[in-house]
Formats: sequence, structure tokens, C-alpha cells
Amino acid sequence: MRSELRLRLTSFARREDAVGATEFAMISPILVLLLLMGFDTGRYVLATQRIQEVADSVVEMLSQTAPAQSPLVPINKGDGVVQDDDLRFYYDSAMATYPDVLSVANSEGVNWWQLLNVQMSSILFVASPAGCTTSCTYTPKVVWTNGARTCGLAINASPDISAYNPATLPTDVYGQGSVLVVDVSYTFKPTFGAAYMPSISIERSAYMAPRNVPVVESQAATVAPECAGVPTPTP
Repeated sequence: MRSELRLRLTSFARREDAVGATEFAMISPILVLLLLMGFDTGRYVLATQRIQEVADSVVEMLSQTAPAQSPLVPINKGDGVVQDDDLRFYYDSAMATYPDVLSVANSEGVNWWQLLNVQMSSILFVASPAGCTTSCTYTPKVVWTNGARTCGLAINASPDISAYNPATLPTDVYGQGSVLVVDVSYTFKPTFGAAYMPSISIERSAYMAPRNVPVVESQAATVAPECAGVPTPTP
């Protein structure tokens, strides 16, 4: 009996199709793993693109703030003013730009804003020495914010390729006037690779000067009140 079994195993091992079957059995788990990792990699790349699109679209809407009309009176004549409803609308627009976040949040049993966070800020560059026209040094001053670029935060210039840091701004955005900043973060969770890959935080930012006004101020008392030291417009 043992001799017959040994002969069968020997015969099987000598057959070319048996060798192929054995090799396939050995590498198939690796192939499946690579396939699943490739799927999650594709999802990650797509999510990264969508997060940047969210930042770009929100800052574009903010930049189109028009000069304030009575009864909204900014402290500086000609400035624009945003209110709570404006900022909530801009925040919610992220769902239209990246609708997949709704299905992901539903599958995880959380609210979409727990995965996708949109932070908006208006930053004024104060020139020194006062009244300078050339060789000015510009210091960023947070006018209002609903995120990590908090009031009174000391912000420094950094290379354009630097990773997100609320205490820095790219060197290229410094200059006369002001800039609107939108920082978007998203928690990416692998689908098939959850067992061997941790969640990844995707962070992207967009910067744009106001198109119609020198500075965008805020009357958003709930979402983003103006910072101390910047007089709050009164209706």
C-alpha cells in the first residue's frame, strides 16, 4: 500500500502539469494580496485627487466674496463679509465634490464630517515697516478661522513643498494684501487591506487671494468669529 502511494506521488511530481499546479498554489496567495493592495492603492490615489479638488473648490467660492452691503458693514470700507450660513454652505459643498465620502461614512456608521474636515481661514499680511512700498517684511495675521490656524497663531514661511502645518504658509503666498486658506483632511481607510494597513490621513491645502475685495472679514459668530484685535463688523 505504501509502495503504491509512493509510486503515485513520484509519478505526480514528475509530471509538468503537477509542477505548474504546485507553483500556482504557492504563488496564488501572493497574487491575490497584490491585487487587493492595488485596489486600495487606486482608491487612495483617487481620494487624494478628490481632497485637493475639495480644497480648490471651497477656496474658489470664498474668493468670490463681494463687497459688503448694508446692513453688513466691515470695519474696512470695501471689504467683504462672510456669515455662518456662507461658511456652512461652503463646508457642505465638499459632499458634492467628493460624494463617495457619504457611502464610506454610511458603511462605517459615522457622520461624513468625521472623515472629511474642511477648515477655512482669512489671513491678512501686515507689512513692516509701516507704509513701506519696497523691501517690506510681511507678517501673517489670522483675521478669522474655523480650524487649526487659530487666532494669534504665529505663522512662518515655509517651502512650497512642505507638508501641512497650520503654523506655516508657503513662501509664494506672502505679499501685499490677504489670502484665503482652505485646509482639507480626510481619513482614508483601506477596504481589503484593513488587516495589514493602518488608516491614512490625507491633508491638502489651497490658497487664493480675494478676487473682489482686499480682505474677507467675518460676521460668522458661530462658525468663525473674527479674532481679537480685528474689530468685528456690526450690522
